[in-house]
Amino acid sequence: MQNYVYLVGDSETKEAAVVDPAWNVPAILSELKDSGYRLTHVLLSHGHYDHINGVEEIVDKTDATVCAEKGELEKFIFEGMGGMVIPRSSLKKTSVADSVRVGAIDIQMIHTPGHTPGSRCMLVRPKAGGQAQALMTGDTLFVGTIGRCDFPYSSPQDLFHSLGKLKKLDDSLTVYPGHDYGSSSSNQLGLEKKTNPFLMARDREQFLQLVRH
Repeated sequence: MQNYVYLVGDSETKEAAVVDPAWNVPAILSELKDSGYRLTHVLLSHGHYDHINGVEEIVDKTDATVCAEKGELEKFIFEGMGGMVIPRSSLKKTSVADSVRVGAIDIQMIHTPGHTPGSRCMLVRPKAGGQAQALMTGDTLFVGTIGRCDFPYSSPQDLFHSLGKLKKLDDSLTVYPGHDYGSSSSNQLGLEKKTNPFLMARDREQFLQLVRH
């Protein structure tokens, strides 16, 4: 599936979060152990199976809190709407907060529905109140393209408005997408605004033509 799994950690407290753990949990845990970090949070960009199929194993082997948008966490992933069911009893701790602290790192959750109803992007600040440097976009925004919005529970109209939220963010942010679908593994948001045809759409009608809705 060409997924990206991200680890975000505070080098002083040695606390870390994993974003969208899937496919190879032993490799994730090995990286954390080798680097001397303790996993405190599991951050989910959305509830599709290719981004959550490692969650149960991660939670079973750590004390991490699983964080996702309220509807996504409390309904989507438990009822199998994303293609995989996670029993409620298997998650020890959950959170639907709009921001997460990992050591001194502040991670702001931005609700970006469209690909799924509860899709989130994550704005990472190295310290609370500091200048954000990274934007993890899940399946909302890829390098050069966007996530699909023709799945069950997807909405092209919602995705258009969600991309509008991202377009208001600082150009200097580095975009880290959920899949390796572009010409590079990451890109500056400012360059995406200038080159990604879906971000360049002048209005909703043109956007819908691009996604053929």
